[in-house]
Amino acid sequence: MRTIRGLESGRQRNPQLGSLRQLAGAMGLDANDRDELVATTLSARPEPAEAAAEAVLPRQLPAAPAWFTGRHRELDGLVAAMQPSAAATIAAVSGAGGIGKTWLVLRWAHQFRDRFPDGQLFVDLRGFSPNSEPLDPLTAVRGFLHGLGVDPARMAGRIDEDSALYRSTVAGKRMLIVLDNAAGVDQVVPLLPGTPACTVLVTSRMILTPLLHRYGAHHLSLSVFTEDDAYTLLTLRLGDQRLAAEPEAVAELVALCGRYPLALAIMTARALAFPDIPLAELTAELRESRLDALDDDDPTASQPAVMSWSLRALTDEQRIAFGLLGIAPGADIGLPAAASLTGLPPRRTRSVLRKLEEASLLCRKPGDRYAMHDIIRCYAVHTASTTLAEEERESALRRMVDFHVHAAHVADRV
Repeated sequence: MRTIRGLESGRQRNPQLGSLRQLAGAMGLDANDRDELVATTLSARPEPAEAAAEAVLPRQLPAAPAWFTGRHRELDGLVAAMQPSAAATIAAVSGAGGIGKTWLVLRWAHQFRDRFPDGQLFVDLRGFSPNSEPLDPLTAVRGFLHGLGVDPARMAGRIDEDSALYRSTVAGKRMLIVLDNAAGVDQVVPLLPGTPACTVLVTSRMILTPLLHRYGAHHLSLSVFTEDDAYTLLTLRLGDQRLAAEPEAVAELVALCGRYPLALAIMTARALAFPDIPLAELTAELRESRLDALDDDDPTASQPAVMSWSLRALTDEQRIAFGLLGIAPGADIGLPAAASLTGLPPRRTRSVLRKLEEASLLCRKPGDRYAMHDIIRCYAVHTASTTLAEEERESALRRMVDFHVHAAHVADRV
């Protein structure tokens, strides 16, 4: 027979022992049965060290960008957006491929990581990637659960249940969650926490409109560098002396790159790799071959390759319109001219233009005008020349000329 004395040896006396004996007495048990009931109850109670699982503190942020430049206005915008609220604080950063979304978010995350004592989670959702399909949301959720130390036996293998388990695990914790390179909102929603203590940063080439109106996310659209930031980047990478030796070449280099971060990074990397080559020669190469000069065997360091991943998310109709808009003359285009160029009804044309704008391939300006960045336009011209027949391109331009002739004739009569 087990005894209370043996069970209590080496153990601090349980304060509920007296209550258990009183309960056993009230049940009419004899001495031996009372001791057995108390002993069994005590032995079933886990030790405090056994009951508490070891806390896991995830620190999943990649390294901070080494050559981060400027972006003061954008960083200030993120700081202003990340104020406590009644729901999880979410900021969605959108912009074209190679514009610097991930670098901006990582810069902010490392700068303010002390605000998140319960850890940071990071996942590349591979929405626009050279060699893989977008990451399945279930895989992303399970990755977070593993990072949080959740026993795999508790995971159901179904998105709804594992997403609920993830929300329960992070509930009440002050955590930063970075969802990088999202293809669409369906990847993001299962990874959103349900409590206001967490902060979420999302990057995507797409404007994730449902996040804005359903979850109250703050939207930040990232554009090209300011001229000062472009020169600062070149100075950090190449040094004052090299820039001062060829000021005209540097000015043309910045202009030809259109202050586009990835294009500037590619050209500065070339200049670093060949320090004896004058910047004027590299600039001349960029002037003559433009997009080809920004190509590279490494797809992540190739402007054309990075741009090409954006077209995967488009329909055939949208890809054709993208190419035709590239070859259209003029700095921008209005809706009626775009309808003539594409051969689509105005209402359909507006829908296509909106999709290109949401994909960060087109910029809408006041007065119902649409424009492309020079680097994106170069890729649009390349797309048109390689995917559209010459007759199709000529017919589109002829329709556009007919539109302008007709508009000029009407204006002349007025």
